[in-house]
Amino acid sequence: MGTAIADQDEQIDKIAQDTGAPADLVRVQYMETLRTLAADARVHDYLSLFVTRRVMAAFRPRRTPG
Repeated sequence: MGTAIADQDEQIDKIAQDTGAPADLVRVQYMETLRTLAADARVHDYLSLFVTRRVMAAFRPRRTPG
């Protein structure tokens, strides 16, 4: 298993690749979301999972009903 920073970098790269968003923009969003969630988290075991899900959702194209 890699270091936390290496794991974050992998997640950021994957999100950028999957969504087509620029990696720099994904990194900013990822780190902001991580700070926000970590501030209130009692347990940090699944924090990266929750951060990844939120950032992925933020970069997914919005569907409009029609």
